[in-house]
Amino acid sequence: MVGVIICTHGNSAPELLKSAEMICGKQENCHTVSFTEGESLEQLKAEISGKISDLKGTVFCLTDLKGGTPFNTLVSLLKSNPEIEIITGVNIPMLLELFINRSQLETEELLSATLEAGKTGVYHYQDIDSGTADEEF
Repeated sequence: MVGVIICTHGNSAPELLKSAEMICGKQENCHTVSFTEGESLEQLKAEISGKISDLKGTVFCLTDLKGGTPFNTLVSLLKSNPEIEIITGVNIPMLLELFINRSQLETEELLSATLEAGKTGVYHYQDIDSGTADEEF
């Protein structure tokens, strides 16, 4: 089973995990890391490194923001941890896809499905007055 680390600014990582677990159940082989105000880069790097070493095999590391400190820290750890896959823009649809399929799909297929779920999970609903909307939810 692919390991998962959710690493974000503030407390959104554990809250995203809690929300996803409400829908698809308690997750094993999964950790969260919260980058908090005043935390040093060395502290963040050490915490992430510890979580990566706790998980065996491929580890999907999901962050909130490309170019942000959690993302940049993971990129700096990539050379010494080639088993990690870094995905940015974490959202609930992405997590659900990953959690539901991580023990069934191969890494590349799971990566593709996770990215697609994250993209299609962003949607702008427009109410149509005419009542002829063909879209189902």
